[in-house]
Order: sequence, then C-alpha cells, then structure tokens
Amino acid sequence: MAEITKQDVKEIIVGALEPFAKAVQGDFQEIKTQLTSVDGRLTSVEDRLTSVEDRFTSVEGRLSLVESELKEFKENASELFTKLDKFITLYEKQELETRSLANQIARLEERVSRLETK
Repeated sequence: MAEITKQDVKEIIVGALEPFAKAVQGDFQEIKTQLTSVDGRLTSVEDRLTSVEDRFTSVEGRLSLVESELKEFKENASELFTKLDKFITLYEKQELETRSLANQIARLEERVSRLETK
C-alpha cells in the first residue's frame, strides 16, 4: 500500500474545496454587485428626499409669510371695519338730519304758502 503524504492530502482537499471556493467567490461577487446597485438606488432616494426636504422648507417659509400677511390683513380689516362702521353711523346721522331739515323746509314752505294766500 502506498503511503499518503501531506502533499497528497493537501491536493485532495484543495481539489475538493476549490470548486466550492470559486462558487462562494462568485456568489459573493453577485452579492457585491447587487449591494452596489442597492447602494446607488439608496443614494438616489436620499438625493430625492433631500430635494423634497428643501422644497418642504421652502413651503414652510412661504406658509409662514402667508400666516404673517393674513394676521396683518385681519388686523387691518378689523380697523377698516371699525372705521366703516363709524362712517355708516355718520352717514345715517346725516341722512336723519337731512330728512329733518327737509321736513322743516316743507313746514316752512307750507306756512309761507298759507301766509301768502291770506
């Protein structure tokens, strides 16, 4: 019987393991390719999220400006309505005075007319 040497054992093990090692190496390469693809897609998603975040920040700023302007508008509208109410009150007063004067003139004209007919 021939003696088995360390070299023989090494060659048998390497021969048996080499196809397995190549298959594992190929699988790892495929996984690396897929991870690279996923990494690229994640970078793209991250860029899009950053863009959305920037737009959201812009919208927040514009909304804050609109809120400020709306508050100012409400304050001005309140002041305007107060002044408008005062104006309407003055107009109504003026209208009453005009009617009163018209009635007085009508009475005076009637008296003058009666006096002229006498």
